Amino acid sequence: MSDTNSPTSKTHAHVEDGSSVIGQRKLIRPTLSASALAEFRQPHSSDPLTVHAGRSVTHTEDSHAETFYLQKQVQTQTRLVVVLVDGEQIEGTLEWYDHSAIKLRGSQRRHVMIYKSGIKYLFKADERGQH
Repeated sequence: MSDTNSPTSKTHAHVEDGSSVIGQRKLIRPTLSASALAEFRQPHSSDPLTVHAGRSVTHTEDSHAETFYLQKQVQTQTRLVVVLVDGEQIEGTLEWYDHSAIKLRGSQRRHVMIYKSGIKYLFKADERGQH
């Protein structure tokens, strides 16, 4: 037999506003408007980390030229200068890349990962006088 006043027993009751009471605790389930739910579910496009979340990106017209170029730079360990959208320049050796980011090894063995959406252009460090 269980005692109804013991701390391990649970009483469950519904309250008029749709919330529940378990023991001495009242569980509150707030209702959200449709716009609040939509905003919660949709990623913010200004956030570079979530801009592609939930979307499948297909590259039907991909010539693989970018992949070929980056793969060659990884193999030859060419020093590159990456110019970001804001004008900042980062120099380093390309270590790794994928469809959305690249990883450079800079001076003093520092590693930098850069989203491709933040890159304006890149070039070989040997060609610096031409840019």
